[in-house]
This record gives sequence, structure tokens and C-alpha cells, in this order.
Amino acid sequence: MIGWLLAMVSACGTSQAPDESRGGTPVEPPDGVAQCAPGEPVIEMIGEVTSADAKTYEILPFFVAAGTGRIEVAYGWSDNGALPSTPLTATTLDLGVWDHHGYRNPEGFRGWSGSRQGRLDQDRGPVFITAASADRGYRPGAIEPGVWSVELGIAAVGPSGASWTVQIECLADVVGESPAADPVDPTHVADASPGWYHGDFHMHGYHSNPNAPDWGGFIEQARAADLDFLMVTEYVTGQHWAQLGPVQRANPDLLIWPGREIITYFGHANSFGETPDVIEYRHGFEDVTLGAVQQASVEAGALFGVNHPTTFEGALFENFCRGCAFQLEEDIDWSLVDTIEVQNGPAKVSGSEVGLPIPLEIQNPFTLSALQLWDDVIAQGAFPTAVSGSDSKGVDAPEDRERKGYGSSATVVYAQALSRPALASAIRAGHAYVKTLGAAGSPDVTLQIATADGQSGIYGDSVAADTATITTTVIGGSGQTLTYYRDGVIARVMPITSDPQVDTWDVSRSDSSGPLGTAVRLQVASPGVITVIGNPVFLTAPGL
Repeated sequence: MIGWLLAMVSACGTSQAPDESRGGTPVEPPDGVAQCAPGEPVIEMIGEVTSADAKTYEILPFFVAAGTGRIEVAYGWSDNGALPSTPLTATTLDLGVWDHHGYRNPEGFRGWSGSRQGRLDQDRGPVFITAASADRGYRPGAIEPGVWSVELGIAAVGPSGASWTVQIECLADVVGESPAADPVDPTHVADASPGWYHGDFHMHGYHSNPNAPDWGGFIEQARAADLDFLMVTEYVTGQHWAQLGPVQRANPDLLIWPGREIITYFGHANSFGETPDVIEYRHGFEDVTLGAVQQASVEAGALFGVNHPTTFEGALFENFCRGCAFQLEEDIDWSLVDTIEVQNGPAKVSGSEVGLPIPLEIQNPFTLSALQLWDDVIAQGAFPTAVSGSDSKGVDAPEDRERKGYGSSATVVYAQALSRPALASAIRAGHAYVKTLGAAGSPDVTLQIATADGQSGIYGDSVAADTATITTTVIGGSGQTLTYYRDGVIARVMPITSDPQVDTWDVSRSDSSGPLGTAVRLQVASPGVITVIGNPVFLTAPGL
């Protein structure tokens, strides 16, 4: 059980803190809730966690007095036990803040910084919130009196448990005006022409890392990777939703699509689009489920994607990469999953990057397991479009950006225009393929399926026929290998010996295929690494 107490100069009551999940504005601090006011001592809360507390949340209420203009929160922890912790055994605690509107009210969410900021044990300054400004990941705005909450996310706990400290200080900062929201125009058209457009589906920026570049640096790196559209998926927060309008207007030839990464301790997902009324992420806390978050996000108009589903699976890596492996397959509605990451991070990794004592670069092992999961999902009757995401925070050294920075992998989407509506339609249709080495590093590969009676399509499309002809054109792939998969099983392997190379294959439908029909997809690989992953085409029974 998580325990916590208050240590401060003034005395506090000891009764159970009231339920402040939906907010309220009491005049005086409720029993058991410490008052935070300018000129008063720093509130210090201390507690212990054990391994039984992992993947849970602790809400620490405090009362903000009238006259407060700035709130600062710092925290830290130390693992118990004599042995030093390792990345596989270390405790990790996350930090969030909710205001007087309540810790279950989207309006009350003031920010989240994971374990990156405000760390006492790393001599980092506290996170802060004022009316006019706030720390990265946090929302500026009026500091209203009432019961606020620090959220302590118990992401992982070492075998001997850990001790934690939270410090809260209220200051009479000079009150400024809250910045006006200036979001991107969701109807912006960056290019009105149909075509193949390159995008990165998983980009962290200013609000996801204390060392991330400003928005100018973010755009500079994205342009260097030849990206056309940018899925800006900050960790948990939607603060960037209010800030990217000027960035979009300054770069009209790009399509900026803000979203967020939904960080649960049982798997991560992306929501593509602004959802101010849907900010939840705490699967397993009270009655929160990712399935409900998914449903609400989709109803709000966002696309929903499953991130790095097979990354660092198993108990060994629970503390090393908290919630990275997706464990909520039974909780979500796969028919509402628009995308799935079959490539996350670099296509080739060093052993240390995946927790292995291997000095050489190898194929990212999580790509192969993600492809297997994707094939299984398709066989069961759902078709999330395969995409890739760099998952970069923009902090990579210049010499490392081609391998693991923004656009180090790219998803190529055929859309009727470079606009959010056109891209959304194309993504849902599966009109896309993945370049695991980025826009310039992987071959260009187009696929067409056609039938004798005139039906035709590209990646993601279906034809109602027992047989069809697939024509694949590969540009820039000489020396690599083209492999076709039929219902997840290798069906044809062709060496690429010319540039361009056109391959034609007559394929037949199988009565034993899944509900979507016979799925045929392709991969291109050079020695040691997959370079292209195509979304499938489908053959369905004629006359149905």
C-alpha cells in the first residue's frame, strides 16, 4: 500500500481527504489537506511504495489559497535496499498536476511530465505553473483557489521498494495574462494535388523532453528528413494544440497534425487530432480504461493508433520500458484502430538499445514481432493500417538523426491532397506503405492489383475475384529482395536486379482466409534489414 504524510511547520488535520475528483472551490482547506499559500512553508509529502503498487496512481491533494500566482512542484525518490538499482530493476515515478476543477475533469488537467522534470534527486528545478507561462508539458492559466492535486504515477518499483518526496510551494508571482490559444487550422491544405506524401506518425517535441528543440528547430529537422506531414504526438498533454497555429502558418507547404501519445502502464497509443474533452490516460485508475479513452477519442474525430505493440515484452523489461509493450488487446476495439506501428524507432539498432550485449547493429527485433501481431489481427477481421514512427524527441545528435531522428522511418500515404481530411481518408483506406529507412533511404515501391473484369486498386484495397494480377514497381532497390506474403506466409520471393524493376504476379484467393479475404502484402529487404513494408490488398469471394 502506498503511504504518505505531510511534513510542514503548521499542523494539519488527519481525517480522510475528500473526493475531489470532479472539482469544487471550498473556502477553507478540507480536513487532512494542507494549505499552500504565498509566504507559508513549503509543503512536503513523503511516502513509500512497494512492488505491489506498480502501475497505479496516487493523488496528493493540496489547498491553493487565494492570492497565489505561481505553483511549483518538485519530487524525487530513492530505491530501498543495499544493492544499487539497474535499468531493469529501478523505480520510476511520474508527475502530473490537476487544478481545482478536479483530477477526473479534463478542464482540470494542468500537465504531465513523466519522470523527466522537477526531480529533486537529479537537482532539476521544480515544474511551475503561472497564469502567463508554465513549464514544458504544463498549461498556463489562472491559478484559482481550491483543492489541487499532484498525481504520482507509480510506473515501476524496484524489488526492495522506494521512498519518495513531493514538495509544493505557492508564490505570489506577478500575475500576467494567459496566452490566447492559437491552434492549427484543421482544414489547411498544404498541397491540393493527389500524390504520395511522406509522414512521421510518432514525433515528440517541445513538451516531451526538457532538451527538445523549439518549434523552429523541430521544423528544421523535419524538413531535413523530407517529410510532408508531421504527426506531433506529445506525451499525454495537449498543450501544443494551442501553440502550433503560428508554426503551421509559417510553413504552409507542410501539414502539421497535432495529437498526443496516450501513455498507460499497460501499453501506449496515439490519438491523432485535438481532443480537449478527452485527456485521460490512466488505464486501471478508478474506472478508467483505454477502451473508453479510445471510444471517446474516435467520437471526438481523432484517429487512433496502437504504438510499438511488441517492444520490450515480458517481465524482464517491465521496469526498463514502462508500459511499452501493448497488453490491452482485449480492452480496445480493433475495428476502431486506424493505425498500428510495425516500425518504431530505428530500423537497425545497437545491442545496447534493445538491452542485449551485442556490439553490432542488427535488424530492430521488434519489427518482426509487430508484423506477426499485425498479420494475426488482420486474420481475425480487423485492418489497422501499418505505419511507422520515429518516436524521436528531437534530441538526437546531428550525426545520429538519419538513423533515429525525425523521419528516420517514414510512412508514404497516397492521398487526394496534402490535407488532414484527405490524409485521414487515405490512412483509413490503407493506401500506404512504410519506408523503414526514411524518405530517401528506402526504395519507392508502388503496387497495383487488377482483375480480368476491370477491378483495380492499390495498397489497402479489395477486389472481389478468385484471381488477380499484382504489379509491383520498385525504384532504387537494386540488390535487394522483394517478398510477398499471402495470409502472413511467404508466397513469392524475387531478387531485384534492375532499377526500376517491375514484377507481375498472378495470385489466387483462398477459401481458408480470414473474414477480410485473402491478404497479400509485400516487403523489400536488403541484407540485414527490412527496407519497405506494404499494406495488403485483399481478394474477396466474388458475388458476396
